[in-house]
Amino acid sequence: MIPFEDCTTLSLLFHLNSEPWMNTGAYEQSTYSVEYRELLAAEEALNLPPPAPTPLLRLMKTRSSCRQYQRRAMPLETLSSLLGGACGLTRFTEVSPHVKAFFRAAPSAGGLFPLETYLTTQDVEGVPDGLYHYAVRNHSLELIKGGSLFEERHGSLLADPFVQDANLVVFLTAVFMRTQRKYGPRGYRYVLLEAGHVAQNLCLLAAEQGLGSLCIGGFVDSKLNRFLKLDGVREAAVYAVGVGHGNLPGSEVPGRT
Repeated sequence: MIPFEDCTTLSLLFHLNSEPWMNTGAYEQSTYSVEYRELLAAEEALNLPPPAPTPLLRLMKTRSSCRQYQRRAMPLETLSSLLGGACGLTRFTEVSPHVKAFFRAAPSAGGLFPLETYLTTQDVEGVPDGLYHYAVRNHSLELIKGGSLFEERHGSLLADPFVQDANLVVFLTAVFMRTQRKYGPRGYRYVLLEAGHVAQNLCLLAAEQGLGSLCIGGFVDSKLNRFLKLDGVREAAVYAVGVGHGNLPGSEVPGRT
């Protein structure tokens, strides 16, 4: 039995043993079956009016997964808007004369913000190609390694062929104990939920800029963590999003979103 006080062993065991399931047969299917649950016959259900066409709803309808990109330059202002909107600080309040509480656009359990943001760039105006860490409080990029890193990154993302021409691949990593110190094993779930919130915000911001995006959950953890220079235990990659000038329409795969 794992002691109740041990808040990390079980989640770490799962995390380290949940590499992508390489069920190639499932990927070779020509059609995709999507299941829906309906508890009542159609005539017994209460029909709702159509959703109001709000600006946010219209934006959400433009978001789709993009798997083919054009090699075109991305303005620096666009990169700033994407990172600042999805991962940056949105406001703060004075908790005491010497303490400020900072907030971001995505909800975070306990306001603990366990996620860190790394990204590879190519063809971004004013930003040399390379691997960077996004420093939230200063809204700045910290260079980790310069140069074109596609070959070095290749093999760590199963979707690498789809995003090789994207301007950005944004990697969301988690420092697990920031959340699990307070919430124990349940905190692992909160971390993953938060990564989903941030990724969706990033996709919507990309759609607002007329850009394509692709959420990537399939990666070889050990290779990707090594590429990002993470230990894979204290801090590890949990999600990735490619962003760039998409060849839309036509780059989506039917049945996928």
